[in-house]
Amino acid sequence: MIGYIKAKRELGISYLGNVAQSMKMRLSYEHGTMTYCVYLAPWNMSGHNVCPKGLHCHEFCLNGSGQNKCDELARGVEGSKINRSRIKKTKLFYENRGLFMEILTHEIESKREKAKRMGYGFSVRLNGTSDLSPLAFRDPKTGKNILDLFSDVQFYDYTKVYNRTKLMAEYPNYDLTFSYDGYNWDECEKFLQNDGKVAVVFYSESGKLPKKFRGYDVIDANGYDMRYLDPKRSIMGLHYHKTARDYKSGHFELPNTPFVINLDKEENVEWEI
Repeated sequence: MIGYIKAKRELGISYLGNVAQSMKMRLSYEHGTMTYCVYLAPWNMSGHNVCPKGLHCHEFCLNGSGQNKCDELARGVEGSKINRSRIKKTKLFYENRGLFMEILTHEIESKREKAKRMGYGFSVRLNGTSDLSPLAFRDPKTGKNILDLFSDVQFYDYTKVYNRTKLMAEYPNYDLTFSYDGYNWDECEKFLQNDGKVAVVFYSESGKLPKKFRGYDVIDANGYDMRYLDPKRSIMGLHYHKTARDYKSGHFELPNTPFVINLDKEENVEWEI
């Protein structure tokens, strides 16, 4: 591999992935686990669709929340420095998979060693703002995918691609949480009945989460991101992250979409008494 620093300089990026770069990853860090996470340009922002089942949720993607919300509000979606960086990384993934994988493996090895030195647990989330199969993260030289290359590392993701859940049986170091998009409840319930976990996005003025949703226990999944630690057959309750697109004339407007469960109107929930 050409020098790591030189490669980043030539690509115009600071890193491919990192630990504690978002609030959820910092919370995981505070819970004793360093999570290395890669954030690519979501949906088809880069000209490549990294979210094959993102039709019903791409407009509300958390890519436009957090620090990037400020960037998009100040510079616009196309002018956002964060978006431009994520587009570069996504194009690298598709246009030079070999170099992408060299940088990825270098960073994972480096962060794993750092976690070990500091006495932290370590995990990897490949899809911070994408929904790609881990099998696509493959070294063209050896033919090995990232799960094989780091068989001793815990990988996890959220996905809306149901068939991908079968990978957990083949790779014990891979954990998946299926995601509700407002239209795929049949697949969600099928996965729950097979000991899976399902993420559901909620919104309420109070910020509270229900005790149950559609008969299943709701776990507060906002305290950290290590979903592989959560109980099976449960709903992972996530708060809706307000994005730059939600602000009209400076005022927040909750998007009208079944992807976000508005708890102030939803009847199919049970609250703690």
